[in-house]
Amino acid sequence: MSGELDGTLLKVFVAIIECHGFSAAAERLHKTQSTISQSLQRLEEIVGTPLVQRTSRSISLTPGGETFLIYARQILKLHADAINAVHLPDEQVCIHIGMPEDYAQFCLAGVLRDFQAQFPHVRPDICCEMSTALVSRLQRGELDLVLGVQHANLQPGEYLCDEPLVWVAAEGWHAREDASVPLAVYAEGCAFRANAVWALAEAGRPWHVVYTSQSPRGIGIAIEQGQSVGVTAQRLVPPGWQVLDEAQGFPPIEPARLMFWRSTQCEAVEALVGILSQQLGRSEWLAERGLAALTAGHQSQQ
Repeated sequence: MSGELDGTLLKVFVAIIECHGFSAAAERLHKTQSTISQSLQRLEEIVGTPLVQRTSRSISLTPGGETFLIYARQILKLHADAINAVHLPDEQVCIHIGMPEDYAQFCLAGVLRDFQAQFPHVRPDICCEMSTALVSRLQRGELDLVLGVQHANLQPGEYLCDEPLVWVAAEGWHAREDASVPLAVYAEGCAFRANAVWALAEAGRPWHVVYTSQSPRGIGIAIEQGQSVGVTAQRLVPPGWQVLDEAQGFPPIEPARLMFWRSTQCEAVEALVGILSQQLGRSEWLAERGLAALTAGHQSQQ
């Protein structure tokens, strides 16, 4: 490795990948194609490894290039943030945060209240999607912080806590022990869904999916109709739903892992991580008290 990373070279590298070629990258950056090629060659000399594999018809990232692309985007975003922080007035400073919609519904009001008390001139911009989509946005430089659930195909995040998962249904829902479980769940790839299906498979209980949605409200509507069973974090169980336990034929589910991913290190993001940790890092307390209260309430109604 020789030399220092140049922002112009990083822009060229990112443009080549996003434009899927040298000529399109040259058009985007208003440079000649030979300049683009020379810039990439110089960047590869600096980092000491090939970043892009070229053929006559296509380009692709090398394993090293895949890793370097994540950092290149983060560096470029930090450059832009640094310039904006100098030139924009305080009231226009913004941090971009991602979290799943159900967690936003659960804790966001209190989190924003505490955050604005500390940083009245910083504007949070909230994006709600599934964890996998949010981490992808962060890797593209679109988000500063993501709170989400660790999935098998995601790079490891910063561990916050284990998240106990429970089976849920509308009040009054009953199933025969030998009946296939009708599931209302998120799309394939969701960690909650994967852990729930694994638990049923291990218990030898049949199941089938009757409803899928990307939205927790969509899942909620299906469950409230009284025709399906869902899985959710223990702390996210809405009022009026019952928690299904082993006595009703539903096996324990392996907990999910709640994580942080961040692309920016700044005082506001650090403070927000601290506030979210205080709000959400209580899974052990919930496991001892929350589920016991929910199941006791269900049993008292039977």
